[in-house]
Amino acid sequence: MSLRLSGFIALPGGERTGFDHADTYLEPTGSRLYVAHTATNAVDVIDCRSNSYLRSLSDLPGVAGVLIDSGRDLLFASDRSAARVSVFRCSDETLLAQIDVGPRPNGLAFDTRRRHLYSFNLGEPPGTGCSASVVAVDERRVVRTIGLPGRPRWAVFDRSSDQVHVAIQSPAVILAIDAGLLMESSSIDVGAEGPHGLALVDGRLFCAADGRELVVVDERVANGRRILKRLPLRGAPDAVMHDQRRNRLYVAVGSPGIVTVFDTERLEEVETVETEDGAHTIGWDPATAQLYAFAPQRGGALVFMEGV
Repeated sequence: MSLRLSGFIALPGGERTGFDHADTYLEPTGSRLYVAHTATNAVDVIDCRSNSYLRSLSDLPGVAGVLIDSGRDLLFASDRSAARVSVFRCSDETLLAQIDVGPRPNGLAFDTRRRHLYSFNLGEPPGTGCSASVVAVDERRVVRTIGLPGRPRWAVFDRSSDQVHVAIQSPAVILAIDAGLLMESSSIDVGAEGPHGLALVDGRLFCAADGRELVVVDERVANGRRILKRLPLRGAPDAVMHDQRRNRLYVAVGSPGIVTVFDTERLEEVETVETEDGAHTIGWDPATAQLYAFAPQRGGALVFMEGV
């Protein structure tokens, strides 16, 4: 299997723009990719079947995080410059609520059991007074604020352990929050500078760290050896995307502009493909087996098709 460049989608804002998180909405009739276009204060929408730009969800100041739950028909966005999160019904993109959270919200995680949205806030100035705001989505209010030991980055909810995991830049740890008690429950020392991208795969956490390592952690181990493997990267990474069907993890490295692909079963590198300098945001569509790398210099998305 290999990634093959198959196209390019121009997005509003033109060349030399900026993107952040992306996620995919899946429905019986097809799929749509949503990406935070921070430079235009909007979330851009791409039709994954035709690989065409559809429209933008506007008036989202400094939008950074995008998280979708297709089964519950929800789209969340963290509006960093407005210190709030926006909640949409994803199927028709209706805005349902905008809720004030902590300063400079960034990464997001969704507790599907309790319908709690976790907004991980960078603080003001960034790195000072970092926190997690726990939003009761149905009540449209913050029900708990949890202090963090450092600047948060990516986060995931693990339904099997009933925990939210968040990568903390410094100290270099993966912090676990008990989703029932709404408090810190444990901390895993990553042993690599700047934990960033985070994915949960069959009880293992794949953490892409600034120290040019992909660190594989068994979060199910309470004591003893948790670090399963350290895999080298060619630069400081950002976004990671998981293809469950093919057991692939895609890691974006902005400089140099590349995506490195790993086999999540054999824990080894499969291939590396070139994107563009500064392309640190990627999105994955399982319905069409396409990877999207957002190219800031060209102002759009490079489309890669996964081979069979």
